[in-house]
Amino acid sequence: MMSHAQPTVPQPFVATYAVTFRGLSGGTLRMEWRHEGQNRYVFETRASPSALARFVISSDAFERTTLELTPQGLRPLSWEANDGRSGAKGDGKLQFDWNANTVSGTYEGEPVKLALEPGMQDRLSIQIGVMAALAGGAEPGTIAMVNGDSIRHYTYTRGQSETVQSKLGPLQTVVYESTRANSNRLSRVWHVPSLDYLPARAEQIRKGKVETVMTLLSVEKTGP
Repeated sequence: MMSHAQPTVPQPFVATYAVTFRGLSGGTLRMEWRHEGQNRYVFETRASPSALARFVISSDAFERTTLELTPQGLRPLSWEANDGRSGAKGDGKLQFDWNANTVSGTYEGEPVKLALEPGMQDRLSIQIGVMAALAGGAEPGTIAMVNGDSIRHYTYTRGQSETVQSKLGPLQTVVYESTRANSNRLSRVWHVPSLDYLPARAEQIRKGKVETVMTLLSVEKTGP
């Protein structure tokens, strides 16, 4: 579970990443983190797939999470995903009720109701949660995450500090790997301390082979 000496929130931003899958261009991914007043924040991703990737990813696809800032840090209030195509596959809507300690809604057309765990995140808010933890001087540790209709626990391990060559020039980063028990998948992310720990690069690795790679193309600070 993540802990914060004091609540830390990344500055609002819009970041664009180039995406490749097994060495082939998948287009770009736009991430926007914005403040919606008082203690509410929204984190949203939208894809601009390449011509080849349009066979599997729609340009109308999006994923969005709404969070609130509490004395303990950021926690999700709602999550929504839509793959931009007909049918329920890949689509979902969840509501987090922290008073009743439940998360409920639908995923791929089926009802979902699960018990919340302390510090739980959704599969999008976990990215902001890790950034906030690192910016606050805390280690992410192990985080419970709602993935559609199931709960998974990811453990984060700090690696070496590395310099990443990017479109923004050389960036000093700290590397974190995350995985869960009995999984053959591993995530490796290069976080940039000078950019509120925004990822400069991220890799999804399966059975020891790198599959999906995201590299930072641009970032714009959109708030104070």
